[in-house]
Amino acid sequence: MDRKIESRRAFLAKSILASGGVLLNTQLMASNSNENPLMINADGSVGYHFLHGVASFDPISSAVMIWTRFTPTEEIVGQSISVRYEVSKSNSFNQLIAEGTAVASADHDYTVVIDVNGLEPNSKLYYRFGYENSKSVIGETITLPATDEPLNELNIAVCSCSNYPTGYFNVYDAIAKSEADVVLHLGDYIYEYGGVGSYGDNPTMARQHNPSKEILTLEEYRKRYRQYRTDESLQLAHQKKPFIVVWDDHEVANDAFKDGAENHQQNEGSFEERKALAIKVHDEYLPVRNSRVGEIYRNFEFGSLVNLVMLDTRIIGRDRQISLESFFTSEGFNNASFSAAMVDPRRKLLGDTQLSWATEILANSSSTWQVLGQQILMGKMFFPAELLIANANAGRGKASKEAALSLQAELTQLKVRDLQGDPTLSESDLKRIRTVIPYNLDAWDGYYNERELLYRALKGKKTVVFAGDTHNAWHNELRDMNGKKIGEEFATPSVTSPGLESYLGLDSKSAPVLEKSWKILVDELQYLDSSRRGYLLTKFTKDSVTTSYRFVDTIENIDYSISEFRSVSYSG
Repeated sequence: MDRKIESRRAFLAKSILASGGVLLNTQLMASNSNENPLMINADGSVGYHFLHGVASFDPISSAVMIWTRFTPTEEIVGQSISVRYEVSKSNSFNQLIAEGTAVASADHDYTVVIDVNGLEPNSKLYYRFGYENSKSVIGETITLPATDEPLNELNIAVCSCSNYPTGYFNVYDAIAKSEADVVLHLGDYIYEYGGVGSYGDNPTMARQHNPSKEILTLEEYRKRYRQYRTDESLQLAHQKKPFIVVWDDHEVANDAFKDGAENHQQNEGSFEERKALAIKVHDEYLPVRNSRVGEIYRNFEFGSLVNLVMLDTRIIGRDRQISLESFFTSEGFNNASFSAAMVDPRRKLLGDTQLSWATEILANSSSTWQVLGQQILMGKMFFPAELLIANANAGRGKASKEAALSLQAELTQLKVRDLQGDPTLSESDLKRIRTVIPYNLDAWDGYYNERELLYRALKGKKTVVFAGDTHNAWHNELRDMNGKKIGEEFATPSVTSPGLESYLGLDSKSAPVLEKSWKILVDELQYLDSSRRGYLLTKFTKDSVTTSYRFVDTIENIDYSISEFRSVSYSG
């Protein structure tokens, strides 16, 4: 497939121009000057009180959560407002199946969440909100089939990592127009960084973060979410598809763990307070079906076809990440200490409570497919230790980047010869390529013991794992410590956030070389795209899973094309 997409932004601009434009009294404008004060609905009504659109979350067989944010005018800021909602099986709303009012107040930044229950399973639904003569756009959502109901096909779009300043959210626009039944967002929905010169900043885009500083306070986190939710492509994705979300680290701060983060310093106040307010705002804008604040792990049963288990690998149970650099001494790399830390059973990622819950849910499920929706790479990304140590030395200024690249090429050739069964390889050669260590200790590779415990619960199951976090597309074949296959992992590229092409300075020539080399060196790695932005579209049937890797050709222009570059099927 390769089709040209006209963005919603361009369509609206053409429509308004064609009608001679629309004037709006300044008293009706939002107080935040960065937020678009005008929304023209399909029926011609003005939705100036619903500038952040609509959304739905966490559908189950009998209920779905619907969301909007009421945009207060200056005259009513601080007041509590009663907002109407309507739900129907028809977009004409000629017969309502649910209606009522909900209170929007400053206590929750005027966000409104209604858990509409008592619904029929496996239904297509439409919903909208209103206040006086202002109407929201019409949202579309679903309920899931009953848990014992056969389901022939399920399409899930998987995405993550949308950094506003880096580029346009064309990926969200493509998802909105895709055949996905539901969207799985695996975190980094927002980024906490500041303005010009901060991570992901693209000076050519004129999409600076608001506020233009690292966010720390309740109002700053709210303002950041409000900015992201003014993006037309993101609004369209939420309007057209129900979302199931988990957070990653940037919803709080980079490389977060349960009691700290790389991007939280002592002079920035209490991390626990920052985490609590970040979670509060996340719940205001991305609600989840869980009554326990701060616990985002949960599961969804799509008929008898898919049991989707959502995990929190970031905040609730994670011990602080270990780093390769911390094992360098004056005498070199301390492999014994590193190996001991890697297999230390006291190190937690999920934490005991979540791990116990997940293993029980998986063990007791009779669904055809067990699917994990979580943030970080689960596959073993083990590279020759010699190469990673050389790369670390290059990063520390102890060796050149060119020497590390030359070593990578040399080790790749040795691995090719090994895979071909070359009998002339020496014991020394084999040791160089078979002595391996993980390169990303922020991922499951840094929490070896819990991964094996989770794998134990998945043995004998037909398993698919989804991951985000890295900003690149991956496909890994998952195997336990004894080499037994557990399942397949599909990791989504980012919506906009830069990936390996940025970190490693790759171009159109060097990127394919690196991808080929890593696929050879890393035993579980089946596919890597190191440079493009996009999403996954995965189709589940009783007999197979098919994942398509879909990439946009640009994030620097609102006119883009979307292409499917790889499709892989797995029968379990």
